[in-house]
Amino acid sequence: MLDELIQEGQKEIQMIVFKLGQEEYSVPIKTIQEIIMPQQYTRIPSSPVFVEGVINLRGHIIPIINGRKKFNMQTTEESEIAEKNRRIMVVEVYKEAVGLIVDSVTEVIYLNVDNIESPPIELEDESDFLWGVGKHEERLLILLNPDKLLSLNNHSILSDFTLISDNIRQSV
Repeated sequence: MLDELIQEGQKEIQMIVFKLGQEEYSVPIKTIQEIIMPQQYTRIPSSPVFVEGVINLRGHIIPIINGRKKFNMQTTEESEIAEKNRRIMVVEVYKEAVGLIVDSVTEVIYLNVDNIESPPIELEDESDFLWGVGKHEERLLILLNPDKLLSLNNHSILSDFTLISDNIRQSV
């Protein structure tokens, strides 16, 4: 799995670090299109529980995924207090833009490839979004593969929502 992340001869990789709850996650910076403030979204009936809805981002309809719900985290008072730090990271998933709601985006780092290890446990096919674990400045970061954040079934559902939303926008 790490071969997808690291090219031969590469010594370090630039990552964006973000938080969900107390955990720190990171994704390669090249998969992030932009980071935006939370905004009003339109709910889509019968969507998966982790899909908050869609937004119109400069003429493009973008599905919005709640990172806490996707990772089965509880919404706590602590997360409500940190709402001012909440961001939407527009991530490329299956070559399409998807918004991922995170509690905060903390930093951009260069992670030495020697400090990246494969996942410590074997994951099921639907949970293989974990690239590995990175060690950076005395802390551990969970490295995520954005393309695997959604199962193929969830991706087709989001694509359908995007098409429906595009058709509605064009008819107005």
